[in-house]
Amino acid sequence: MSFKHVPTILFAASSMAFAGGVGEPAPGFRMYSPTGDTNTYLIDADGEFVHTWTSNLGPTAACYLEPNGVLTRTVNHGTGPPLGGEGGGIQRQSFDGTITWDYLYDGPEGVLHHDIALLPNGNVLAIAWEISTTAEAIAEGRDPALVAGTDWYPDEIIELEQTGPDTADIVWRWRMMDHVVQDFDVTKPNFGDPADHPELLDLNYPPTVVTNGDWNHCNAIDYLPSLDLILISSPFQNEFWVIDHSTTTAEAAGHTGGTFGKGGDFLYRWGNPLAYGAGIEDDQQLFFQHSTHWIPEGLPGAGNILIFNNRAGTPDGLDHSSVVELELPPNFSLDPGAAYGPEAPLWVYSTPDPEDFYSNIVSSARRLPNGNTLVCAGNQSGWIFEVTSAGDVVWEHFNQTPTPTSIVFMASYWERTLWADRDFISTSAGGLTRLDMVAGSKHAGDFYLVIGSFAGTTPGFDINGVNLPLNPDPYFILTLTEVNDGPFQDTFGVLDSLGNGQAGLNLPPGAANPFVGANMYHAYLVGNSATQAIEMASNAVALELRP
Repeated sequence: MSFKHVPTILFAASSMAFAGGVGEPAPGFRMYSPTGDTNTYLIDADGEFVHTWTSNLGPTAACYLEPNGVLTRTVNHGTGPPLGGEGGGIQRQSFDGTITWDYLYDGPEGVLHHDIALLPNGNVLAIAWEISTTAEAIAEGRDPALVAGTDWYPDEIIELEQTGPDTADIVWRWRMMDHVVQDFDVTKPNFGDPADHPELLDLNYPPTVVTNGDWNHCNAIDYLPSLDLILISSPFQNEFWVIDHSTTTAEAAGHTGGTFGKGGDFLYRWGNPLAYGAGIEDDQQLFFQHSTHWIPEGLPGAGNILIFNNRAGTPDGLDHSSVVELELPPNFSLDPGAAYGPEAPLWVYSTPDPEDFYSNIVSSARRLPNGNTLVCAGNQSGWIFEVTSAGDVVWEHFNQTPTPTSIVFMASYWERTLWADRDFISTSAGGLTRLDMVAGSKHAGDFYLVIGSFAGTTPGFDINGVNLPLNPDPYFILTLTEVNDGPFQDTFGVLDSLGNGQAGLNLPPGAANPFVGANMYHAYLVGNSATQAIEMASNAVALELRP
């Protein structure tokens, strides 16, 4: 494989940089949605398009897959303020293209934009512009010399619980304007020295005139389940903030309450100490950053924060991007008057030649299971590539979709090859469960076999060195002996020219009544049609049997 760009590591701040990073690309799928496109694309390790979700709205920005194969993404209704990242809506779309949620938040209260985060309970955290006026900002202590026009759009976070095909309840809210400090107007309750209040945002920082109302322009949000924390990132302040999600909405509007006892105030911030009076211009480390997020549990570097630093520059002033990984201080510790640590990132990826790697807007970075990092230089011809911890590029892809623009907001990685269109079955009603298989283009024309088990997934069953994540039991034997018969629809067959297939489990009403409360698990094997050798096994999907 040859590469247009072969960047190398520029700087490793610590010998403790994340373990792992291999010279081979990760075997799973990459997903992205060009900003000028209504579609979201899944490509395999060979760069082949293996699945497409088509929407009636666009362009999209953030896009994520849920465990049941549902795509959840932001969409642009085109009715909000004409600002970068404007969207106004969220869609959920099943693997077969059916839109199951088309939610609009684009009205007099606020407008969704940029990014979302999926919560374990099925709710969605979303960034929104709060619709207000410059008069309201001035009334809170904004310097009138730093605003122009009539609009003021500070950011807020809303948590959405889907209640119908196009409806949702806002079950939690956090507002930026509840957590500001200013030293301009002594008559206001929030008057104070920003240097004494690192838990608050300086209402007059940066000291530039906001002409279109867009003060924060937050472009990334993430959630840490283990501590119930939210991360939100602002490229206009050149820093990110961590807040407590365990609060009630009332506590989130104040300065006490929640697990950490600080209400909705910042628990931690990093990137630009000048924003809270704890540094000078040379201390700034983030520059119009995107894709700020925690590395998920189970991946190398889990719990650290990974960031695409768009306009990092070089000592001689040349445009340059970088990817940085941070190891956060224990308990978000902060010495009085000092800046939040760390003083330097744990790991930095960049290139010696600035022309090799520069994306001034959009872009992302995601840690992979093999220790490599998937990078999307979104404004550099939609360049998506995989880099090792040593800085070697082992895979790359350029946006090849027929869109008006090649810009890509983010790229993500998914290792699943089997999805079920639901996660439970009513035993009384029965019905069809669709199983979608995406094995990758290298398996085009190979045979597949879907197998089931009630006995769980660990340790699984080894077949010629391939581990099928199912434990043998009578149902396991039944799915082997009754292929393509009775409730088992197309459970044995040949994958199509993209390496895809579809099977079904069609349970008659009442047939599974004796197993109420149990979980059924299914996975599939792929065998080479020429040699008959088993070459891969999918992940397992669970179906809960309910009354």
